[in-house]
Amino acid sequence: MKVLYITNMYPVEDYIYFGIHVKEQIDVLVKNNNVSAEIYFINGRGNKLNYLKSIYDIRVLLRENKFDLVHIHYGISGLFLLLLPLTIPVVITLHSGELYQKKSYLNHLAQKNLTLAVLKKVNKIIVLNDEMINLLKDRSADLIKVPCGTDLGLFMPKDRPLEQKFRIGFPGNKARKEKNFILFSSIIELIANYVEVEIVEFHNLTRAEVINNMNSVDVLLMTSTIEGSPQIIKEAMSCNRPILSTNVGDVSDLLLGVKNCVVIDSFVPQDFIEALKRIVDLPFYSRVSNGREKLQQMQLDSVSVGNRVYDVYEKLL
Repeated sequence: MKVLYITNMYPVEDYIYFGIHVKEQIDVLVKNNNVSAEIYFINGRGNKLNYLKSIYDIRVLLRENKFDLVHIHYGISGLFLLLLPLTIPVVITLHSGELYQKKSYLNHLAQKNLTLAVLKKVNKIIVLNDEMINLLKDRSADLIKVPCGTDLGLFMPKDRPLEQKFRIGFPGNKARKEKNFILFSSIIELIANYVEVEIVEFHNLTRAEVINNMNSVDVLLMTSTIEGSPQIIKEAMSCNRPILSTNVGDVSDLLLGVKNCVVIDSFVPQDFIEALKRIVDLPFYSRVSNGREKLQQMQLDSVSVGNRVYDVYEKLL
């Protein structure tokens, strides 16, 4: 099965984990399923005009190759569909930002409207959580929930050196407003009155660095305002790390029943402190979760997720 993947999220030299979950999903499909992949990356970060350029480039790709199916990652990556009608099936995976951005910003509103127009041209829509299903209930027959998976063979618990400071992980680039570093910093200021803290920022790290740093933290603290199905949460679960998170995306489903993991339905710093103190007060070697077991129960390992995506392809063909 020859699949053309079109995405505006893919690792680049100056942002090595940008869209790494998209790359890893494609890699799994190629390795374990009957997929031959051609990848077209729209570098919108480099130049927004690349979205317009993609219309011509994709037309050439489709003319010169015989693809069985097209899989688009992120709504506006499918801009070409508004001008190029296709006769082969089209799957799109929405990653949340194209639907959740604040409508008060004109560019965000334009992005959402373009995404909704693109969705009219596709055969199957993969979403990451139940909120996205509710937002697109008029297309319920075409929706399937398939969060991106995590490589459980790569992300594994490791022995941790005894740390004098309490290590708290910040999941992402603090320059991104939706990661809400302001709230994170406020929580750190409060908990620093109780324990000496060291912050570990998970930004632009290699996979080896992410794994090593993840296994070194006492807790991962997510303060995001917008998420779909955050990979960093699943990676922390895979390493059996404690997690505190705002109630975003599918985090409440992921962490339901997971030991030493708490979802806080609030953006008030003080509301995080008691849960954080409970983890601080645990003996060092008791600061663990059973998140890995929960991922296995939910079949959110990368191979199982790849099989579910491939099943979507087969049914369309």
